Amino acid sequence: MTPRPALLGRLARSKLLTRWSTASVGIGERQSREKGPGIEFSDHRTYQPGDDLRHVDPHLLARFNRHYVRQYDVYKQLPITILIDASRSMDFGEPRKFEFAQRLAAVFGFVGLAGGDQVQLGVGAGERIYWSPHFHGAQRAQQLFDWISAQKLAASGDFGATLRAASRHVTYRGLVILLSDWWSEHAEAELGGLAAAGQEIWGLHVVTRDEIEPAGFGEGEVRFVDMESGHEVELALDRTTLERYRSGFGAWSDQLSSVFTRANGRYVLVSTDKSEDRFFIEEARHLGLLG
Repeated sequence: MTPRPALLGRLARSKLLTRWSTASVGIGERQSREKGPGIEFSDHRTYQPGDDLRHVDPHLLARFNRHYVRQYDVYKQLPITILIDASRSMDFGEPRKFEFAQRLAAVFGFVGLAGGDQVQLGVGAGERIYWSPHFHGAQRAQQLFDWISAQKLAASGDFGATLRAASRHVTYRGLVILLSDWWSEHAEAELGGLAAAGQEIWGLHVVTRDEIEPAGFGEGEVRFVDMESGHEVELALDRTTLERYRSGFGAWSDQLSSVFTRANGRYVLVSTDKSEDRFFIEEARHLGLLG
């Protein structure tokens, strides 16, 4: 699951560009909203009882006979949580949607580490989520890749329940990247919990080319199997049916986009037939996900 070294080399100086979430943990490279001891001077504020007298500006004290405290910009890490849908519907396509999501997660994780942020990954279906350690620093990238490679699809479970459990797990405001095909019946409704927890949410909609354009199945009688429930449906495919499907898929994608927009998040549709190089070097930069 290790991404190509050439791709990692091109992304080594990149950062994930959030719209409103800010750095809140550790010591890192992103300017946080906090002020305190540091190197880069930011501003003064009036002295308050309990402030460290070493930070009182002697020049302003001599000039105005009032105590002002020097404030400095504080640089921290952005907490990045990457959550992969491991429900049975992800076991479809060539490459499988789950494997493609793993590869995307590996690159997103690398960019987070290279940008000086804190990264944790989770893989789940239902209430049970397998969480990785918290990774810091680009030197931990191979450990992150190895952890992702070791993960498997779940035997059962709904991604909506996974999102509900994840909203209880994330404790710091940060960025959450969700990689799913969104076939879960309840997943959309559970996004509110993450948003209420102060997370900026990116929803990656992982689909196969056949799910976008099913014309490859041809026309005639086709049997479809729901990979989540095992339920089988026989359907007569013809031009009218295919057009109805395309229209319905487009409406569903628009609906998902609206859900993420209402949560102040981002929605990105990505097909498994797209290379990671093209997605990250071209599309992710164009969409403002990477800088």
